[in-house]
Amino acid sequence: MGNLKFETASKEQVLKSVESENTIIVNVLAEEAYREKHIKGSVSIPLSDLTGGEYQKLDRTKKIITYCAGYKCNASREAAAFLKDNGFSASAYEGGMKEWTESGLPVEEGGM
Repeated sequence: MGNLKFETASKEQVLKSVESENTIIVNVLAEEAYREKHIKGSVSIPLSDLTGGEYQKLDRTKKIITYCAGYKCNASREAAAFLKDNGFSASAYEGGMKEWTESGLPVEEGGM
């Protein structure tokens, strides 16, 4: 696994991207975790669904930022590397929900 190729996104980049029409922010955690709390404006595509074919529904003309629980979670990195391998412009927000909520940034509950 130590060979993943992906770019990273800072929380500032993610915050700017929340309002951007050109970026899709993807929560790659389980749907239950997404419903509990997620970055405002993000969509839920669990990592196994993403790599299982759901990635094909994403718009290749947009930048994709993946995120998960935080630095100790590898899902965002795996998702970003997978998307890059499949021709997307993708990066991982490694701080994830932990850094986002600790920073008091906008979250939503529920939804799918």
